[in-house]
Formats: sequence, structure tokens, C-alpha cells
Amino acid sequence: MYRRVFSFVMCCLCAPAVSQTVASDEALLAKTRGLYDAPFTRDLVSFDCAVQFDWKKHFVDFLGTMPPAAAPIAERLQTIQHRVFVDRTGAVVSAIPKATDLNGVAHAAELEKSFDAMVSGGISAWLPFGTNIILPIAPTKYSFEKLDSGYKLVMNGPGVAATLLLKEDMRLTSVVSQLPQPMRFTTEFTPGPEGFLLGSVKTGSTNDTSVTLEATFTFAYQTVQGFQLPSLVTVTPATKEAWHYGLTDCKAVKGAAIKVGPPKP
Repeated sequence: MYRRVFSFVMCCLCAPAVSQTVASDEALLAKTRGLYDAPFTRDLVSFDCAVQFDWKKHFVDFLGTMPPAAAPIAERLQTIQHRVFVDRTGAVVSAIPKATDLNGVAHAAELEKSFDAMVSGGISAWLPFGTNIILPIAPTKYSFEKLDSGYKLVMNGPGVAATLLLKEDMRLTSVVSQLPQPMRFTTEFTPGPEGFLLGSVKTGSTNDTSVTLEATFTFAYQTVQGFQLPSLVTVTPATKEAWHYGLTDCKAVKGAAIKVGPPKP
């Protein structure tokens, strides 16, 4: 569910608009792209961090108390150290000792698997913004339309049909897609030293609006070798069981910058 954000695309909304020329669309996209902090479009190649998570606090936050039967599970899980490796393709969580050491501890292996999914899922929700693929990339066609509230950006390409709504200052506020799957999400951004930083993203399906299947991701940041990278992440799936984790002892690998230029419409 979480990796859908990484592969998102969007569909069209109808609204009164002032048409843009091709040249003005290209200039506006270039300006918009430059307003966002996307470290993977600079010279960030990858980073890896230790993952900090408090199992006892998680049980108390979700259940309101620490059930006696859960105490030994939390204590055993707390002994496992995790790191997460992140590059443009996704996030990989590793654990020492491995989950096989949880044999004989009831429900511990299932909880460890859920934890891994929440860590990688939270980073996967951030990656489209860290790589700036949230904005159209060639060969996707696109056009801006001026609205009273800001702009509508419509994009269509191979397997892509989407609409993005942006404020007057070009902060993305919402997206609706039909391809490659029906999806919608809303976003909030905060100013950072290198541009807009993703503060939160809430995802959901557009197939059945009568069923609430929303997931929410929130992010705080730290400076690592000149990059703004996530430091605190909260993942709240449709079950509403919030998972809060921190990223510490982060190490970044630098290399040649990957430039994402304005695509040709």
C-alpha cells in the first residue's frame, strides 16, 4: 500500500482556467521544480541510518496500557537493532539479530515484520518528493492552468493520467490519479534551507469513497552532510495504529548529481 505513493500518477479535474503557452509552461515547471528540496536530484546517492523505536511506548500509545502478556514481547523486540538503507529505488531494513531469533516468542515475528513494513513504507512515501518525481518528467505531457487558488497542473503520458493542485506559491496541496491505479493524496510542506520540505502526505483510494482506507505519513528533518533527511517519521495506516520511529547515526553517500530537466510537452 505504501509503495503506491512512489509509483503515483494522477487524473484530470475540471476548473476554470487561463491557458498557458508551451514556453510559459516550461518556465513555470522549471521555477516550480527549483522550489522543492529534493536531495536525490542534487548529489545524494544514498543514505543509511539507525532506526530508533520504543516498543513499550508503542503498546501503551496504541492500547492505552502495557498488557502483562505483551511485556516480554516488547523486551525481546527491543533487543533487535535496525538500520535502513535508502537510495532512489527504495528503502531496505536490516536487523541484528535477524528475525529468526524470535522463534518461540509469541507474535514477535509478526510484529517485527509489521515494523519493517512501516519503516520502509514511511521512507517510500517520502521518496517521490526526495527525488522530485512528483512533478512531470519526459515524455509525460503537461500543462498549467491558473486558478483563483493557485494552479492546476494536468499531466498525461505512457501509463500516466493525473492532476496536481498547487497554491499560489507553488506548494503542492493535492493529487488525484487514475493510472496506473486510482489514487488520491493531499500534502503539506514546510520551508527548509534548500526549499519546500514534505511535512505530511495522506493517501487514499478513489475507487470507493464510502470506505476510509487512508494512510498518513508525517516527517521531521535533520541535516546530514548538507542534506535535509528525515529524522522523525510517523506512519498511520488505515488501522490507525500509529508507528513513530526516529532515524539517527545517518551516513550519506555523495556522487554525481542527477538533473531532472523540464520535459518537452
